[in-house]
Amino acid sequence: ADVIGQEHVVTSFKNAILKDRVHHAYLFSGSRGVGKTSIARILAKSLNCSNGPTISPCEKCVSCVEIAQSRSLDTIEIDGASNRGIDEIRTLRENVKLSTAHSRYKIYIIDEVHMLTKEAFNALLKTLEEPPAHVKFIFATTHPHKVLPTILSRCQKYQFNLISLEKIVTKLKKIIDNEGVKMDNSFLYTIGRAAGGSIRDAESLLDQLVPVILEEKSLEDIFSFLGIIDEDTLNKTLKYLIDKNLPSCLDLIDKIVNEGKDISVFLDAFLEHLRNFLLAKVSTASFEEHSDISPQSKEVILALSKQVSARDILHIIDYFIEAKNLSYRLDTARIPLELAVIKFAYEGKVYDPEPHKEEKTEIKIEPKTDTEFKPEEKEPEDPDRRSEESLGKEIDAMELEDEQPIPNPEPEKEADNKIEGDDPGSSDDVLLQLVKTKWETIIQYMQKNRAAIASHLSFSQPISSRGRLVKIAFSKKDYFHKEVIEDNKNLEFVEEMFSKFMGKSIGIKFVLEDLPKKSLETRQGKPQNIEADNKEDETVNNENKDVEEKKDAGHNKEEDDTFINELLDTFGGKFHNEDG
Repeated sequence: ADVIGQEHVVTSFKNAILKDRVHHAYLFSGSRGVGKTSIARILAKSLNCSNGPTISPCEKCVSCVEIAQSRSLDTIEIDGASNRGIDEIRTLRENVKLSTAHSRYKIYIIDEVHMLTKEAFNALLKTLEEPPAHVKFIFATTHPHKVLPTILSRCQKYQFNLISLEKIVTKLKKIIDNEGVKMDNSFLYTIGRAAGGSIRDAESLLDQLVPVILEEKSLEDIFSFLGIIDEDTLNKTLKYLIDKNLPSCLDLIDKIVNEGKDISVFLDAFLEHLRNFLLAKVSTASFEEHSDISPQSKEVILALSKQVSARDILHIIDYFIEAKNLSYRLDTARIPLELAVIKFAYEGKVYDPEPHKEEKTEIKIEPKTDTEFKPEEKEPEDPDRRSEESLGKEIDAMELEDEQPIPNPEPEKEADNKIEGDDPGSSDDVLLQLVKTKWETIIQYMQKNRAAIASHLSFSQPISSRGRLVKIAFSKKDYFHKEVIEDNKNLEFVEEMFSKFMGKSIGIKFVLEDLPKKSLETRQGKPQNIEADNKEDETVNNENKDVEEKKDAGHNKEEDDTFINELLDTFGGKFHNEDG
């Protein structure tokens, strides 16, 4: 009746004794300190009591007293770890044949039976299968899988469970009441949680602390003495973390280390506390039923769970699990623990909160001089360095600025047809003003990255725009440069450069048109005279004829252009016409 936490075992033995159906061999398995050996002794008392077999041993007869004092000749306790060889089992087999001294049964209790050797198990097998009528075997082990299957098949097996926290606390309260010791309930809960489901460990911790408690030491001194992390410390840590109070969190970790406590133990305890915190958020009923903490801590956790979302709690748990895994590699838990706290405290605050400042200044229509933007001194911000969240906000902002999306390949053709038509309202030329203002700056900047493309592009000029589409024209005699720069890779590079300088995605369309004389007077920033232009026209016409002849002869001009472009890119060269 005094056994706690193993009701299924107790009920089975009560019925077996009352109905006289006691088996000749039992195997008790389970974690340490859950009552395996204790129940084996109680069963021995029940079977050998002078009033028995009975479910309530008298505790006064010779058998009960001798079993309680571990000096009974008929109840033999054997340590399987130190008597594991075949010789000890042979001795047991010889003694089994002898009758009892004065008891009803001769009972062998073999603790840690899994430590017996294979030969010893085989030697015991025949005796275990057909023992004398007056012999009972009770085996106890924490590793039932190490026991031979032939032994397991001849025993009735009972699995002992871990003791719940509430039952451990109830048992400890009963002990301190009998001893006349005053102790706070939260302290008992902390001892029970540190015992990890073992009633024996809980009683040992209590026995160790009673002298310290009688000296009226503070609870902090007692917990420091044991190296136990109390619930109050865990609750404080959780509150500081939810409030993202980084200084207090780091101070608390430093205090734990300075008190000589194992920071790894704190990390494990806090992960268990976070598990309770998550349960409180997702299911209050499950939290009340399955959390092994004191009622005071339950109230604190329930209150804190209303301040955060389940997603935030999962983030915290991920950070601390990562810290635990990292602690194994670094052989220290303090650094990973502090990193986990800092990561969560700065979550969502690491990046610049004003990523659109430059973008807001660029959407003004007023043109700017070339001196206002100097890529040589400060290059445009690299979008890859921004966070995903900031980049997403910028994309949303650009969509709000211009409702027209960037044209896809097929819609571009329709737009271009409208631009090239006679409709004077087809072009708004808003973007054209910005492009013209930064045209030379863009060419100079491209010169540093792709000199050949910059050289080809310098023979053109922007002539119109509509929405985000810019039309750039080459002179009809410069169609060679237009063909080269319209290559897919080259066109992508040009659009990327214009998009970077304009602060939003830009589409480019190249056309052939009769440009005004003024545009021909300056190419790549160098003045040209009319005679040179005439000579150049003749040269280009000749080149055009040669190109046509080569095409007729079967030469692949596109491959030649690609080769020249790659050659210029490789050696950083520039493309020049015959006049230099």
